[in-house]
Amino acid sequence: MNKPLISVVIPAYNLPEYTEKTIDSIMSQSYRPIEIIISDDNSPNSLKNLVDEKKAKFDPEINIKYFRQKDNLNHYWNLQFVIGKASGEYLVLLDHDDWLIDFNFFCDSIKAIEDQPNCFMSIANSVYENSPETVFNLNYSNYHHVDGATFMRDYLYTSIHPYKSSVMLNFNKLKQLDYEHYFINKESAKIMKIMPDEAFILICLLASEGSIALTGRVVGVHGMPPISLGRTALWNKNRGQEMFIQHFLLHQYFEKIGCNPAAQAMRHNLVLRYPCKSINLEILKYLNFKKTAIFFMVLGVVRLNLSLITSFPRKILVMLRTMIMHGVRLIIKGL
Repeated sequence: MNKPLISVVIPAYNLPEYTEKTIDSIMSQSYRPIEIIISDDNSPNSLKNLVDEKKAKFDPEINIKYFRQKDNLNHYWNLQFVIGKASGEYLVLLDHDDWLIDFNFFCDSIKAIEDQPNCFMSIANSVYENSPETVFNLNYSNYHHVDGATFMRDYLYTSIHPYKSSVMLNFNKLKQLDYEHYFINKESAKIMKIMPDEAFILICLLASEGSIALTGRVVGVHGMPPISLGRTALWNKNRGQEMFIQHFLLHQYFEKIGCNPAAQAMRHNLVLRYPCKSINLEILKYLNFKKTAIFFMVLGVVRLNLSLITSFPRKILVMLRTMIMHGVRLIIKGL
Protein backbone atom coordinates (compact mmCIF):
# COMPACT_ATOMS: atom_id res chain seq x y z
CA MET A 1 0.00 0.00 0.00
CA ASN A 2 1.34 3.45 -0.95
CA LYS A 3 2.13 5.62 2.05
CA PRO A 4 1.56 9.40 1.97
CA LEU A 5 4.48 11.64 1.09
CA ILE A 6 5.85 13.88 3.85
CA SER A 7 7.28 17.24 2.81
CA VAL A 8 9.92 18.61 5.18
CA VAL A 9 10.51 22.27 4.42
CA ILE A 10 13.64 24.05 5.63
CA PRO A 11 14.08 27.82 5.33
CA ALA A 12 17.85 28.16 5.75
CA TYR A 13 20.43 30.91 6.21
CA ASN A 14 24.08 30.22 7.02
CA LEU A 15 24.83 27.79 9.89
CA PRO A 16 25.81 24.81 7.67
CA GLU A 17 26.95 22.87 10.75
CA TYR A 18 23.39 23.03 12.08
CA THR A 19 21.73 22.43 8.71
CA GLU A 20 23.82 19.28 8.27
CA LYS A 21 22.42 17.90 11.53
CA THR A 22 18.94 18.89 10.38
CA ILE A 23 19.28 16.95 7.11
CA ASP A 24 20.92 13.93 8.78
CA SER A 25 18.09 13.72 11.30
CA ILE A 26 15.53 13.55 8.48
CA MET A 27 17.49 10.83 6.71
CA SER A 28 17.47 8.85 9.96
CA GLN A 29 13.67 8.79 10.17
CA SER A 30 12.18 5.30 9.85
CA TYR A 31 9.38 6.64 7.63
CA ARG A 32 9.43 6.78 3.84
CA PRO A 33 8.72 8.47 1.38
CA ILE A 34 10.04 11.94 2.24
CA GLU A 35 10.82 15.05 0.23
CA ILE A 36 13.15 17.69 1.65
CA ILE A 37 12.86 21.26 0.39
CA ILE A 38 15.63 23.69 1.33
CA SER A 39 15.61 27.37 0.47
CA ASP A 40 18.98 29.05 1.02
CA ASP A 41 18.06 32.66 1.78
CA ASN A 42 21.05 34.14 -0.05
CA SER A 43 23.53 32.99 2.59
CA PRO A 44 27.02 34.54 2.31
CA ASN A 45 28.32 30.98 1.95
CA SER A 46 26.10 28.85 -0.27
CA LEU A 47 24.64 25.66 1.20
CA LYS A 48 24.63 23.95 -2.19
CA ASN A 49 27.82 21.93 -1.60
CA LEU A 50 26.39 20.58 1.63
CA VAL A 51 23.15 19.59 -0.08
CA ASP A 52 24.98 17.93 -2.99
CA GLU A 53 27.09 15.94 -0.56
CA LYS A 54 23.99 14.72 1.27
CA LYS A 55 22.16 13.91 -1.97
CA ALA A 56 24.75 11.27 -2.79
CA LYS A 57 23.86 9.44 0.43
CA PHE A 58 20.07 9.53 0.09
CA ASP A 59 18.12 6.36 -0.50
CA PRO A 60 15.66 6.29 -3.44
CA GLU A 61 12.66 7.17 -1.25
CA ILE A 62 14.11 10.52 -0.18
CA ASN A 63 14.02 13.36 -2.67
CA ILE A 64 15.63 16.73 -2.06
CA LYS A 65 14.96 20.06 -3.75
CA TYR A 66 17.39 22.91 -3.25
CA PHE A 67 16.73 26.58 -4.02
CA ARG A 68 18.97 29.59 -3.51
CA GLN A 69 17.34 33.01 -3.31
CA LYS A 70 18.89 35.83 -5.35
CA ASP A 71 17.94 38.34 -2.65
CA ASN A 72 17.45 37.83 1.07
CA LEU A 73 13.73 37.23 1.68
CA ASN A 74 13.87 37.07 5.49
CA HIS A 75 12.64 34.05 7.44
CA TYR A 76 8.91 34.77 7.18
CA TRP A 77 8.86 34.97 3.37
CA ASN A 78 11.46 32.24 2.95
CA LEU A 79 9.14 29.99 4.95
CA GLN A 80 6.27 30.89 2.62
CA PHE A 81 8.49 30.04 -0.34
CA VAL A 82 9.40 26.52 0.81
CA ILE A 83 5.83 25.73 1.82
CA GLY A 84 4.75 26.74 -1.66
CA LYS A 85 7.15 24.20 -3.16
CA ALA A 86 5.87 21.28 -1.06
CA SER A 87 3.90 18.51 -2.76
CA GLY A 88 3.34 16.03 0.10
CA GLU A 89 0.14 15.12 1.87
CA TYR A 90 1.80 15.93 5.19
CA LEU A 91 4.03 18.87 6.09
CA VAL A 92 6.76 19.46 8.69
CA LEU A 93 8.29 22.94 9.11
CA LEU A 94 11.84 22.24 10.23
CA ASP A 95 14.01 25.24 11.00
CA HIS A 96 17.59 24.90 9.81
CA ASP A 97 18.97 25.05 13.35
CA ASP A 98 16.61 22.38 14.74
CA TRP A 99 16.99 18.63 14.36
CA LEU A 100 15.05 15.45 15.15
CA ILE A 101 16.12 12.86 17.73
CA ASP A 102 13.15 10.48 17.66
CA PHE A 103 13.59 8.24 14.61
CA ASN A 104 9.94 7.17 14.70
CA PHE A 105 8.51 10.68 14.94
CA PHE A 106 7.12 10.78 11.39
CA CYS A 107 5.77 7.24 11.47
CA ASP A 108 4.07 7.54 14.87
CA SER A 109 2.69 11.02 14.16
CA ILE A 110 0.93 9.97 10.98
CA LYS A 111 -0.46 6.89 12.71
CA ALA A 112 -1.80 9.03 15.58
CA ILE A 113 -3.43 11.46 13.13
CA GLU A 114 -5.01 8.78 10.99
CA ASP A 115 -6.27 6.80 13.99
CA GLN A 116 -8.86 9.49 14.71
CA PRO A 117 -11.48 10.91 12.32
CA ASN A 118 -11.22 14.70 11.84
CA CYS A 119 -7.69 14.82 13.23
CA PHE A 120 -5.36 16.74 10.93
CA MET A 121 -2.33 17.46 13.09
CA SER A 122 -0.01 16.12 15.78
CA ILE A 123 2.02 18.12 18.30
CA ALA A 124 5.01 16.67 20.14
CA ASN A 125 7.62 18.09 22.50
CA SER A 126 11.15 19.44 22.00
CA VAL A 127 14.16 20.04 24.19
CA TYR A 128 16.48 23.04 24.09
CA GLU A 129 20.03 22.57 22.87
CA ASN A 130 22.53 21.97 25.69
CA SER A 131 19.73 21.91 28.25
CA PRO A 132 17.45 19.28 29.85
CA GLU A 133 14.58 21.79 29.72
CA THR A 134 11.65 20.80 27.53
CA VAL A 135 9.57 23.32 25.60
CA PHE A 136 6.39 22.37 27.47
CA ASN A 137 5.48 20.07 30.35
CA LEU A 138 3.29 17.04 29.72
CA ASN A 139 3.73 13.86 31.74
CA TYR A 140 2.74 11.32 29.08
CA SER A 141 4.65 10.00 26.07
CA ASN A 142 1.77 8.41 24.14
CA TYR A 143 -0.40 10.41 21.76
CA HIS A 144 -3.71 11.61 23.24
CA HIS A 145 -6.47 13.19 21.17
CA VAL A 146 -7.75 16.51 22.49
CA ASP A 147 -10.34 18.92 21.14
CA GLY A 148 -8.50 21.37 18.88
CA ALA A 149 -10.54 24.51 19.53
CA THR A 150 -10.43 24.07 23.30
CA PHE A 151 -6.69 23.40 23.13
CA MET A 152 -6.22 26.60 21.15
CA ARG A 153 -8.16 28.66 23.69
CA ASP A 154 -6.76 27.17 26.90
CA TYR A 155 -3.22 26.01 26.13
CA LEU A 156 -1.69 26.98 22.78
CA TYR A 157 -0.56 30.50 23.65
CA THR A 158 0.06 29.88 27.33
CA SER A 159 1.37 26.60 28.76
CA ILE A 160 1.93 24.76 25.46
CA HIS A 161 3.91 26.76 22.92
CA PRO A 162 5.38 24.15 20.54
CA TYR A 163 8.18 24.60 18.06
CA LYS A 164 7.27 24.08 14.43
CA SER A 165 9.72 21.22 14.05
CA SER A 166 7.71 19.02 16.44
CA VAL A 167 4.41 19.49 14.59
CA MET A 168 3.04 17.31 11.77
CA LEU A 169 0.43 19.03 9.58
CA ASN A 170 -2.04 17.68 7.05
CA PHE A 171 -1.03 19.78 4.05
CA ASN A 172 -3.96 18.73 1.87
CA LYS A 173 -6.36 20.03 4.52
CA LEU A 174 -4.45 23.30 4.83
CA LYS A 175 -4.80 23.87 1.10
CA GLN A 176 -8.54 23.22 1.37
CA LEU A 177 -8.67 25.89 4.09
CA ASP A 178 -6.84 28.40 1.86
CA TYR A 179 -3.94 28.81 4.30
CA GLU A 180 -2.19 31.30 1.96
CA HIS A 181 -4.93 33.85 2.65
CA TYR A 182 -3.49 34.34 6.15
CA PHE A 183 0.06 35.17 5.00
CA ILE A 184 1.18 38.72 4.20
CA ASN A 185 3.30 39.58 1.17
CA LYS A 186 6.53 41.53 1.49
CA GLU A 187 5.30 44.67 -0.30
CA SER A 188 2.29 45.04 2.01
CA ALA A 189 4.41 44.48 5.10
CA LYS A 190 6.84 47.18 3.97
CA ILE A 191 3.98 49.67 3.62
CA MET A 192 2.68 48.76 7.08
CA LYS A 193 6.22 48.87 8.53
CA ILE A 194 5.86 45.48 10.17
CA MET A 195 7.80 42.22 10.18
CA PRO A 196 5.03 39.58 10.23
CA ASP A 197 5.15 36.48 12.37
CA GLU A 198 3.84 33.04 11.38
CA ALA A 199 1.73 33.25 14.56
CA PHE A 200 0.64 29.58 14.62
CA ILE A 201 -1.65 30.20 11.63
CA LEU A 202 -1.35 26.65 10.31
CA ILE A 203 -1.84 25.07 13.73
CA CYS A 204 -4.90 27.21 14.42
CA LEU A 205 -6.56 26.44 11.10
CA LEU A 206 -6.23 22.68 11.57
CA ALA A 207 -7.12 22.81 15.27
CA SER A 208 -10.47 24.40 14.43
CA GLU A 209 -11.34 21.42 12.22
CA GLY A 210 -11.37 18.72 14.90
CA SER A 211 -8.94 17.10 17.31
CA ILE A 212 -5.17 17.22 17.83
CA ALA A 213 -2.91 14.24 18.52
CA LEU A 214 -0.85 15.57 21.45
CA THR A 215 2.09 14.10 23.33
CA GLY A 216 4.75 15.17 25.80
CA ARG A 217 7.28 12.92 24.06
CA VAL A 218 10.45 14.73 23.01
CA VAL A 219 11.05 14.29 19.28
CA GLY A 220 13.50 17.07 18.47
CA VAL A 221 16.06 19.61 19.62
CA HIS A 222 15.57 23.35 19.29
CA GLY A 223 18.98 24.73 18.37
CA MET A 224 20.24 27.83 20.14
CA PRO A 225 23.08 29.25 18.00
CA PRO A 226 24.26 32.76 18.93
CA ILE A 227 22.85 34.21 15.69
CA SER A 228 19.50 32.41 15.76
CA LEU A 229 16.43 34.42 14.76
CA GLY A 230 14.97 34.18 18.25
CA ARG A 231 17.96 36.05 19.67
CA THR A 232 17.89 38.96 17.26
CA ALA A 233 16.35 42.39 17.79
CA LEU A 234 13.81 41.41 15.15
CA TRP A 235 12.15 39.13 17.65
CA ASN A 236 11.82 41.86 20.27
CA LYS A 237 9.63 44.29 18.34
CA ASN A 238 5.94 45.00 18.86
CA ARG A 239 4.50 41.50 18.69
CA GLY A 240 0.96 42.88 18.51
CA GLN A 241 1.48 44.62 15.19
CA GLU A 242 3.42 41.67 13.79
CA MET A 243 0.49 39.33 14.41
CA PHE A 244 -2.59 41.56 14.39
CA ILE A 245 -3.68 40.83 10.81
CA GLN A 246 -3.21 37.08 11.16
CA HIS A 247 -5.14 36.90 14.41
CA PHE A 248 -7.89 39.16 13.11
CA LEU A 249 -8.36 37.13 9.92
CA LEU A 250 -8.44 33.93 11.96
CA HIS A 251 -11.01 35.51 14.29
CA GLN A 252 -13.18 36.37 11.30
CA TYR A 253 -12.96 32.83 10.01
CA PHE A 254 -13.71 31.20 13.36
CA GLU A 255 -16.72 33.49 13.86
CA LYS A 256 -17.94 32.55 10.39
CA ILE A 257 -17.78 28.79 11.03
CA GLY A 258 -19.14 29.13 14.59
CA CYS A 259 -16.01 27.86 16.34
CA ASN A 260 -16.47 29.92 19.50
CA PRO A 261 -13.51 28.69 21.61
CA ALA A 262 -11.15 29.42 18.71
CA ALA A 263 -12.68 32.88 18.16
CA GLN A 264 -12.25 33.55 21.88
CA ALA A 265 -8.58 32.59 21.65
CA MET A 266 -8.08 35.17 18.90
CA ARG A 267 -9.86 37.88 20.92
CA HIS A 268 -7.49 37.14 23.80
CA ASN A 269 -4.54 37.48 21.43
CA LEU A 270 -5.75 40.75 19.90
CA VAL A 271 -6.55 42.50 23.18
CA LEU A 272 -4.77 40.76 26.04
CA ARG A 273 -1.82 38.63 24.94
CA TYR A 274 -0.46 40.59 21.96
CA PRO A 275 -2.06 44.06 21.90
CA CYS A 276 -0.74 46.77 19.60
CA LYS A 277 1.26 49.54 21.24
CA SER A 278 -0.22 52.18 18.96
CA ILE A 279 -2.78 52.62 16.19
CA ASN A 280 -1.40 51.52 12.82
CA LEU A 281 -3.57 53.04 10.10
CA GLU A 282 -1.85 51.04 7.36
CA ILE A 283 -2.81 47.77 9.05
CA LEU A 284 -6.40 48.98 9.34
CA LYS A 285 -6.32 50.03 5.69
CA TYR A 286 -5.10 46.54 4.74
CA LEU A 287 -8.17 45.21 6.57
CA ASN A 288 -10.44 47.72 4.77
CA PHE A 289 -11.04 49.64 8.01
CA LYS A 290 -13.42 46.97 9.26
CA LYS A 291 -15.19 48.18 12.40
CA THR A 292 -14.23 45.08 14.37
CA ALA A 293 -10.56 45.52 13.39
CA ILE A 294 -10.63 49.15 14.58
CA PHE A 295 -12.39 48.06 17.78
CA PHE A 296 -9.84 45.35 18.62
CA MET A 297 -6.85 47.54 17.82
CA VAL A 298 -8.13 50.50 19.88
CA LEU A 299 -9.15 48.23 22.75
CA GLY A 300 -5.72 46.58 22.74
CA VAL A 301 -3.91 49.92 22.71
CA VAL A 302 -6.07 51.21 25.57
CA ARG A 303 -5.61 48.01 27.58
CA LEU A 304 -1.83 48.11 27.14
CA ASN A 305 -1.54 51.78 28.04
CA LEU A 306 -3.81 51.39 31.07
CA SER A 307 -1.46 48.73 32.39
CA LEU A 308 1.43 51.17 31.90
CA ILE A 309 -0.48 53.93 33.67
CA THR A 310 -1.35 51.75 36.67
CA SER A 311 2.34 50.90 37.06
CA PHE A 312 3.39 54.54 36.73
CA PRO A 313 2.93 55.65 40.38
CA ARG A 314 5.03 52.75 41.62
CA LYS A 315 7.83 53.72 39.23
CA ILE A 316 7.68 57.29 40.54
CA LEU A 317 7.89 56.05 44.14
CA VAL A 318 10.90 53.88 43.33
CA MET A 319 12.58 56.82 41.58
CA LEU A 320 11.85 59.17 44.49
CA ARG A 321 13.11 56.62 46.98
CA THR A 322 16.35 56.22 44.98
CA MET A 323 16.82 60.00 44.83
CA ILE A 324 16.18 60.39 48.58
CA MET A 325 18.59 57.59 49.47
CA HIS A 326 21.22 59.12 47.19
CA GLY A 327 20.69 62.48 48.83
CA VAL A 328 20.96 60.99 52.31
CA ARG A 329 24.22 59.29 51.36
CA LEU A 330 25.62 62.59 50.07
CA ILE A 331 24.58 64.38 53.29
CA ILE A 332 26.12 61.68 55.47
CA LYS A 333 29.26 61.70 53.36
CA GLY A 334 29.54 65.47 53.79
CA LEU A 335 29.24 65.34 57.57
